Amino acid sequence: MRGRLLVALLAAAALATAACGGGDSNEDPTPTSAATSAATPAVIATLTPQQIVEKLSTSVVRIRATYPEGVGGGSGVVWEDGRHILTNAHVVLGAGAIKVVDPKDGRELSAKVVALSPCDDVALLEVDRGNFTPAPIGDSDKVEPGEEVVALGYPGTFTDQGSTKLTVTRGIVSKVHDTFDGLNDLIQTDAAINPGNSGGPLVNNRGEVIGINTLGFRGKQAQNYAIAVNEAKFVADKLKAGKNLNYIGVRLEQNYRGLAQELGIQLAYIDGLVITGVDAGSPADQAGLGYSDLVYYVDNVWVETVGEFCDVLRSRKPGDTVRVDITRTYRDGTYEDLYANVTLK
Repeated sequence: MRGRLLVALLAAAALATAACGGGDSNEDPTPTSAATSAATPAVIATLTPQQIVEKLSTSVVRIRATYPEGVGGGSGVVWEDGRHILTNAHVVLGAGAIKVVDPKDGRELSAKVVALSPCDDVALLEVDRGNFTPAPIGDSDKVEPGEEVVALGYPGTFTDQGSTKLTVTRGIVSKVHDTFDGLNDLIQTDAAINPGNSGGPLVNNRGEVIGINTLGFRGKQAQNYAIAVNEAKFVADKLKAGKNLNYIGVRLEQNYRGLAQELGIQLAYIDGLVITGVDAGSPADQAGLGYSDLVYYVDNVWVETVGEFCDVLRSRKPGDTVRVDITRTYRDGTYEDLYANVTLK
């Protein structure tokens, strides 16, 4: 699974029911008699984690993506008509082939990207067939700290790398309406998420999706984040038309020592942003940007985070050209400073 400064993670409707009590509506109270009964508070049906897994077993899918550097992927949420899959953009950006695994029979079905928004980290996929059930969607504006939640998805484990089994973890909501690195309306939770969870659902105890699991901090306990589902839906509704948002075709990750070592980048260069994926045929690809290039400036603006990079793109419109300054390291250890003119699409 691919991600930003992160360990990227990441239904038959189980609707809330209510039971009410009260007096006989046909009985007229008199001044000398008391009401026969008082209304009782609404009781909302809650589900156990086992029941949530059962209810959403055909609404959460495993996504297998083949990148130039290897095979990875993440998770996804079946949305609306059963043919569309909501996931994180970083799960599929830069992938040459994308498969969605049928949760019932294990078939790998080809999926196409309808559109994506890298700066919002939301992507909309489409599949032609499969045993999929649209997930019940909740209202993330009503989520409050302290609520019990579960995270569902297909993270790799020690016994099952690239898990084929739906995995569930539980926790509570720690914070709502948070922001980080250009992402808006995040839900912080202590429900454990791992590489492969990206794009999977964060679910309340009524079995409703309230968020899309997106990132967790390396070395930090209980600091995991999901994009609030209302925000994800807002972006996905724009993507339905098939047009990308703030798109040049690169997946970016904030540089750090371990990543620099992994990619063979000079350890003197552990700042800036690293390109960890490029969509074939994208504006970035056509302009010559490549895997492991270090990005420092966009239109003469110094950028150290993905959010700062996205701030520049959000200030431009489709058709505008931006200059991206990079440092490219070669296999022999040499490096070169270059720039590319990239047209937003």
